[in-house]
Amino acid sequence: MPVGVKTLHHFVPRFHLKAWAPKGQIFCLQNGEVTTRNLMKVAAQNYFYRLNEISPEDARFIEKLIIEDSPEGLKESHRFLLHAFTLPHIAKRKLEERKRTMEESGEVVDEDAFRESMAYIDQQIVEMNENYHASIENLFQPILESMKAGDLTFFDDPHKKYAFYYGLSVQYARTNHINGARSNMKEEDFERYMRIANVLTHIMATNVGRSLIGEHEHHRTVLLDNMTEIPFVTADQPVINLSASPKNFEPPAKFELYYPLSPTKAMMLLEPDSAHMPHCLSISAGQVHHYNLLMAGHSFRQVYSNSKAELEAINLELPAFLSCFKPALEH
Repeated sequence: MPVGVKTLHHFVPRFHLKAWAPKGQIFCLQNGEVTTRNLMKVAAQNYFYRLNEISPEDARFIEKLIIEDSPEGLKESHRFLLHAFTLPHIAKRKLEERKRTMEESGEVVDEDAFRESMAYIDQQIVEMNENYHASIENLFQPILESMKAGDLTFFDDPHKKYAFYYGLSVQYARTNHINGARSNMKEEDFERYMRIANVLTHIMATNVGRSLIGEHEHHRTVLLDNMTEIPFVTADQPVINLSASPKNFEPPAKFELYYPLSPTKAMMLLEPDSAHMPHCLSISAGQVHHYNLLMAGHSFRQVYSNSKAELEAINLELPAFLSCFKPALEH
């Protein structure tokens, strides 16, 4: 791997997690244990965004499964993204084939040029998707700061409104799709799904974001204030659907989102008549703890806080809390 390639990929933006880690340290609940972690080492995995090689059969599957049912205005951009994410592996195979052909015909191969070209392609395979996510996060970061300040006027700007819905949808899909696929698919289907997961995340997030923009007038964005001694926690799946069960990944009837912004602020995207609509925007300690348990129940692997005590309480109560939900179906 070329020197300088970014191999540790973060699937939750560090600018989101910094609210719980003012000094670069954050409490983390994982596998029933609460530890102190460096902010750089959480919500991260080596090569998480690495592009897997997509076969022609995989590409046809994506076309039939997702693209054909996407809005007309998005289909061509989805096909362009699929091509872009497929191209580095195609280029690598063609370069390897060219070298073999030259060697078989007795032509001299410029080994330095070959290694340099292969290193560049390998870098694109590792970094292309990570860089794409970073560009989305850069647009979303000012939106997050506005919400933390209690300001929703960004909805008045069409570009910022798009950045809000798209960024939120990408964060919702980023790890949630893996949990859902793992629970609902046979092993061979899950293996294929993971090969195409990177491109599917973006296609599905774009479709959801487009739908939410179209339904903007039918949702309410609510900012919750937490003035209690118990902080909001976050997780490596920081955007969750309040209408979805943590144990059953069947598509829920409604799409209503909860997103903690800081230990003292959280966002909800709700239908106007939602059962989740709070009576008061300044919520109680009991409500905060309930949302924290939901966040932990939906987490990918880790839950984060600036309070060790709250994570220990969550760890103690989570099994009983999850037992109240319908279990996932056996496949």
